[in-house]
Amino acid sequence: MSKIQFIDRDQLAARLKETGDDARPILLIDVAGNAQEATLPCAHRVDFERIVLNRGDRAGLLPEISDLNAALAHTGIAADRPVVLFDAQNGLAASRLAWTLALCGIREVLLVDGGRTSVTELQDQIPAPQPEATEPLRYDLGSHHADAETIAGQLDRWLIVDARSEAEYAGSDRRSKHAGHIPGAIHFDWNWCMDPARPGYLRPIEEIRAHMHQLGIRQTDAGRPIAVYCQSHRRSSLLFCVLKHLGFDDVRGYPGAWSDWGNRDDMPITCALAESTPESES
Repeated sequence: MSKIQFIDRDQLAARLKETGDDARPILLIDVAGNAQEATLPCAHRVDFERIVLNRGDRAGLLPEISDLNAALAHTGIAADRPVVLFDAQNGLAASRLAWTLALCGIREVLLVDGGRTSVTELQDQIPAPQPEATEPLRYDLGSHHADAETIAGQLDRWLIVDARSEAEYAGSDRRSKHAGHIPGAIHFDWNWCMDPARPGYLRPIEEIRAHMHQLGIRQTDAGRPIAVYCQSHRRSSLLFCVLKHLGFDDVRGYPGAWSDWGNRDDMPITCALAESTPESES
């Protein structure tokens, strides 16, 4: 499985200086939130819209592997080359690409805490990248990946984490045909991971671990896979990366997420809003 970790500015600076026969040059990628967003010249640019597929009312699906390879063709990406990702969206775009690269077997993926702000402080030390040939990637859906059928088929087997807002989880904010959440899912708003005193940075990682433990997201459930989801597996990608950083082993993302589950009529749903509504008003 892929190693996924968050690093700070100083750790990135140290990795950039690594030399020796065993030190492979790191690959720096700035993930733009949209085509108009400016990125740093010290990194390869990848547009978020090219690493996801939206189809009808489903959002955040995996793109065709040929389209993903086209989006990354200029970067020089390879399975054994460390990849460092950052963005200016609180890590959400970078995390989604990190999860996608994990599906493709990239062995080490690092995310810069503080995103583009942190890297900006180092960009004078980083030469502009040149286009490089890229090894074709392939999806391996045997790990890091979940879908509706897999989850619904054995609901009790999974530890499911809902990364959306409280209103989305409860059902008062409906963004698909059906409102609510996957039965048994633990609610953990992704935004809780962000440090309110330092926009764009994570809270101290042990603080996040302690909060997860309080909610019942613990490493003691050996052999129980974790599935994370939101509306499209953008917000939940950040939780995927945080859980991997914390050492959770079998963590899986659900592309399409609630835009898939919530738009189907054959999936079980729990909706607190419906449960609290008297029958005469339903």
